[in-house]
This record gives sequence, structure tokens and C-alpha cells, in this order.
Amino acid sequence: MMDDVKISIDTGAIISTRDFYNEVGKRYEDAFSHDAGLQRILERFLSLLSSNASVLDVGCGTGKPVSSMIAGSGRKPYGIDFSATMVELSKKQVPQGVFQCCNMLRYAPPSPSNFEGIIANLSLFGLSRAELTSMAHKFFQWIKPGGFLLIGVFGAEDCETKPEQWDADGECASRVSNIFMGHRVFMTLFTKSGWNKLLEGAGFTIAHTESDVFSPPAAAVCDDDPHYFVIGQKPSIA
Repeated sequence: MMDDVKISIDTGAIISTRDFYNEVGKRYEDAFSHDAGLQRILERFLSLLSSNASVLDVGCGTGKPVSSMIAGSGRKPYGIDFSATMVELSKKQVPQGVFQCCNMLRYAPPSPSNFEGIIANLSLFGLSRAELTSMAHKFFQWIKPGGFLLIGVFGAEDCETKPEQWDADGECASRVSNIFMGHRVFMTLFTKSGWNKLLEGAGFTIAHTESDVFSPPAAAVCDDDPHYFVIGQKPSIA
């Protein structure tokens, strides 16, 4: 994974991404689990799936709100996260789910095309452009024909960048800075049209997009989140 560090704005100390998420644990949920825009798009996404669908939560965190909403809808949540602390919290808070501690880049589902839905909300920023392209194709492989993918990301045009951070095609920026839970983090971001093209290049049809700004509570010490949500569908087999 790219830029596997978080830098504390309070002390200047450097901490690995995994250790960072192990440390923030429940505080992350307290700051981000009440995002009304996320809850709305999750409701829309879940309405597209069958009532007994299996849904993979990529970067499941504490299990709230994503996996808990999947379970609350009667569907079966599966979650992966590379923070052992987050996975343990998910197991406790969403006992209906199946959760695994692993890196998404090395995850292998129980069987090909296993999930009717996949959700990756705010969990893709630490990847390089090449890794993001790889993950888009993996998502396509893991989803059943006719199934859906939801990604929650930021559009690069909604964040502060410098010309030298952009790739030559103007669709992706690297090392975009953001304050998150009192730490400065660096992200890889496509433009909104670039995210769409990423999924289309993997084989998805874009079914829905929407933008929403979430302002975390002041105690979280975070920048505002300019969310961009994309729902893609894998074509059905004729």
C-alpha cells in the first residue's frame, strides 16, 4: 500500500496506518458513524439487492454504520479490514457478520463471483493508482453478474492540490493532504469523472453518482469530507 504512514499534527510523530487504526478504534466510530449522507446512499444501494444478498464491506472498520446497516436490512455482511482492533470491534458490534483481518490487496473470497454487493467506503485512499486499478478489477471479479458496487471516495477537484501532484492525463492526483483524526494523511484521488472511468474500465456500468459534504465533530480534529459516491453494476449474463 502507498504512503503507509500517518503523521501526527500534534507531536510530529510518525505512525503506521495499521497502528493508527488500531489506536483510534471506537473514536473513529464516534466521529463518523452518524453521517446522514452515507446512510442515505447505503439505503439506496441496499434497495438494489435481493433480500438475502451477501455483501462485502471492504475496510469495515468498527462495523458501524456499513456492516450494521447490511445486517439490519436482513442481508449477510462480510467484512475485511487490516486493523485487528477494528475487526474485533466489528465482530462484537455486528455478530451476524463474518469478519476477517487482511489487506484488501491480498484478499481472496470464498468463491469467485461470491457477492451480490460490495461496499468500499473511504477505504481506498491509501492505494496507488496501479493498486486502485487492480482493486476495481478484483471487485468486478468478486461480484455476481447483475450485482452492484458502491465506492465512497473524494473527487480530486474538491481537494487542495498542486500541479506537480497530477498525472499527465489530469485524471489522478497523488499525495493529496487531508487532516484526519488529528493526523495528516496523504491520499491518491481520481477526479469524479476519473473514478467513473476507473470502474467502467473494469467492466462496470455506472448506475448512480452523488456528492455530499460531511463535517465531522470538532473533537475529531478532521477536515470536512467532500464525499463522492459511485454505484456501479456488473452486467447480467444474457
